[in-house]
Amino acid sequence: MKNKIFALIDCNAFYVSCERVFNPKLNNRPVVALSNNDGCIIARSKEAKALGIKMGVPLFKVKDIVRKEKVHVFSSNYTLYGDMSRRVMNIIAEFTNDIEIYSIDEAFIGLDGIPGDIVEYGHKIRKTILQYTGIPVSVGIANTKTLAKVANHIAKDNGSFSGVCSLLELKNIDKLLPSIEVGEVWGVGRQLSKKLNMHGIYNIKQLKDTDDFRIRKMMSINGLKTVTELRGISCLPLEEVRATRKSCCTSRSFGQNLKELDDIQQAVAIFSRRAVERIRAENLLTSSVSVFLRTSPFDKKNKYYFNSSSIHISTPTNDTIEIAKIVSRITKQIFKPGYLYQKAGVLLSGFYPEGEEPIDLFSRDSKIREDLMKTIDKINTRFGGDTIQIASEQHLGTWAQKKDRCSPNYTTNINSVLVVD
Repeated sequence: MKNKIFALIDCNAFYVSCERVFNPKLNNRPVVALSNNDGCIIARSKEAKALGIKMGVPLFKVKDIVRKEKVHVFSSNYTLYGDMSRRVMNIIAEFTNDIEIYSIDEAFIGLDGIPGDIVEYGHKIRKTILQYTGIPVSVGIANTKTLAKVANHIAKDNGSFSGVCSLLELKNIDKLLPSIEVGEVWGVGRQLSKKLNMHGIYNIKQLKDTDDFRIRKMMSINGLKTVTELRGISCLPLEEVRATRKSCCTSRSFGQNLKELDDIQQAVAIFSRRAVERIRAENLLTSSVSVFLRTSPFDKKNKYYFNSSSIHISTPTNDTIEIAKIVSRITKQIFKPGYLYQKAGVLLSGFYPEGEEPIDLFSRDSKIREDLMKTIDKINTRFGGDTIQIASEQHLGTWAQKKDRCSPNYTTNINSVLVVD
């Protein structure tokens, strides 16, 4: 049987690259992007990495480096990043019918049957994405998904590959593997990496050569699949159709601790709308709504409090207004006066695909409300995600996250479109 051919296309420092597309002055300068509430660094340019700034480090711990080296710091702009991701994925889909969107900045594709030079095809994909979006990507090509990940890592770290590395033509890839730490293997996280190190396995070559019995003992059956893929045997097919999600959660830490119910009600109203918009985009209906509230577990000056509650819906829905009413009711039930709340969240679950939900013979016809939701989605898609809100959201208040360094929504807000004089 002919070997399959996989490619992993991964955007380079995606959040940073999105910022650079609209601000070319940032090119070749150290740039970082922050997590929610401007807390930790979650994206770094190679220049920032060279300064010793680690992934996940709190911003305040590297403030001296940031100030001394004039590092450009941005709050995460997920609206911008999500739209740029959509554009990148749409371009990738033009090159193949076999695509698995793995994350906001990564996609696996199948290249079986592609005529001509596969490496040249990888360069063509890379050049097209850069030309039409400004986002640089790396392309790793191999006969398994796990090896494609390895190839992508090599393409990023070794400039001699010009962004595209194929392991297909290499007769002995074992020469490359000892230089790559085992923690770089797809599916091997920090804790598992430590465990493997304790057993004398430090690089990919050593992992690949470990016998199956030890692998299963240390990494379970899924780990054995990963190692089998490192040996060139494909075990993980493209997941072209995503499995129906089991839940959808929208939660945020507040910009400052909240004490009043009205402020919290405003926040969870926004969370509920955003969660419902997500499941509506996937043509899903929810039959269970949960809300949680908590104070900070690290604030020793104030007592800790956590509470949550759920309501089952007899007639599954993706109606923003209905869900917002339920969320408001739950929030009132679990709110306890006298506490300083740091975080809240809304969780939707118990999903049914539209058209497959149980029918309530006594429910009213919802066609008008369905049309209303579709209209709202179209308007928000065209003019920005918060153009039309429900009344209980009001305006962003004291609960809003810290985003002191957020860039404009260049691609989704007409007022933020760049103007060339």
